[in-house]
Amino acid sequence: MIARIAGVLLALAAGLGVLPVAAQPGPLPLRLGYNVSAPIGTFIAAVGTDAFAKEGVKLEVQRFQDTAGLRDALIARHVDMGGVGITTMQQAIAAGAAMKAISAFEYMFTDKSGHPWEAVFLITRKDRNIKSLQDLRGRRVAVDSYVSWYLMLRDRLREANVDVKDITFLTMPYPQMGGAIVLDQVDAAIITSTEYVRTAQRLGVDILMTGSQLSNLKVDLTQAMFARAEWLQQNEEVTVRFLRALLKTRLYMQNDVEKNDGANIKRFIRDQLKFDDFLTDTFYRFRGGYAGRELDFINMLEIPRAVIDTNARTLVGSGLLQGRTPPSFDQTVDYRYLLRAYRELGLTWDDKRG
Repeated sequence: MIARIAGVLLALAAGLGVLPVAAQPGPLPLRLGYNVSAPIGTFIAAVGTDAFAKEGVKLEVQRFQDTAGLRDALIARHVDMGGVGITTMQQAIAAGAAMKAISAFEYMFTDKSGHPWEAVFLITRKDRNIKSLQDLRGRRVAVDSYVSWYLMLRDRLREANVDVKDITFLTMPYPQMGGAIVLDQVDAAIITSTEYVRTAQRLGVDILMTGSQLSNLKVDLTQAMFARAEWLQQNEEVTVRFLRALLKTRLYMQNDVEKNDGANIKRFIRDQLKFDDFLTDTFYRFRGGYAGRELDFINMLEIPRAVIDTNARTLVGSGLLQGRTPPSFDQTVDYRYLLRAYRELGLTWDDKRG
């Protein structure tokens, strides 16, 4: 693994000097929507290494506190591209929004060693003595929105013969959930791993389910990179440059994990998120340090077909599509830009994965 990564990195580094600076095309603008309430390790490392500027992308980052706001900004053309949950965007596509997913943005899975790389947890106040999904009856549960994890939890509740009407769901951004639990405004929350650790420092909490248990998938996504189909067709060059930056960042992260125990990734996390050492290590342990381990299952930045199919079934079961047909994999995902980025970087796509 190390030798292969090192070879690719050397080839990429050698290629940086092929054209003189004056001959290289100028930077192209891209307005990116980013959900700051659920920070992404790859994006943090890309910013830390100045990856976008090096690929000729003039990035304008617009920050959002929740998924719904970012989705609406994409549809309204206030941003060009954004990292959004699959379920949210499949619902929008089914309603007529001409959106396409072009790559994964963050994964969650359990690697072959058994280590869980989890983005979210369903946690409960320890003093509530909630030991199973059945114990959520009559309780208050915080969710980021009424899609994605909320819908996954509904599926698990249905399987456990728990009527969702017996539970009160309250929507709020992830950073507010810890305070809501501590102040006894909710009994449970589907919360990010970082906010879970922060909350656990203030109050006794239990983990009822991991994100992987909520989704029932071997490899799941917290976010994929979406853009309007028309915009993508008109802006192929900047799209491919952006994806090259993400791919190079993933290679950089793999190398840092293998050779430096993620020292540079941890530094980027600490500096950009203003975390102390404890929270930095927590973020790295759950979300920032898996680079390369996902390749046992999928290609780099690949969107697993099972994620699309599972989310489609979840949307149908929830009734939120109101009789509409959920978008298929081909209606949701467009790999043309990612595959071009692969070719330009000399990377190999394995069709047997994913």
